[in-house]
Amino acid sequence: MDRKTKERFKRLARAGEFNSHVTEKGPKIPEFEDVLASKRIIFLHDGYAEPKSTGDIINEQMDELCRTAEETSEYIKHVNDHLDKQKLRVDDLKEMQKTFDTQMTFLTSSKDRSEKKKT
Repeated sequence: MDRKTKERFKRLARAGEFNSHVTEKGPKIPEFEDVLASKRIIFLHDGYAEPKSTGDIINEQMDELCRTAEETSEYIKHVNDHLDKQKLRVDDLKEMQKTFDTQMTFLTSSKDRSEKKKT
């Protein structure tokens, strides 16, 4: 909540104007009434704010869109870096598997030759 909203809320609470904005009331629970009264207010329009032109609104939304696009591109960059590292690791594991298979083939063939010599 920004400072203007807090000030507006305090004015409404002091003046008791918030009852004019409530269209439906539920059952009253005395223990919770004081605590929940402030949380039931919903501001649909900021009546005290300065009116903004369409250009200002579009510029704000464009700035937000640019920030979102920048954050998304940073995220994609980090994901791609992570995937590249994982790909290198998988390539290393494949190379190690080939080396292992070659060594096992060599050892089993050596063992087979030594068994043949014994017979």
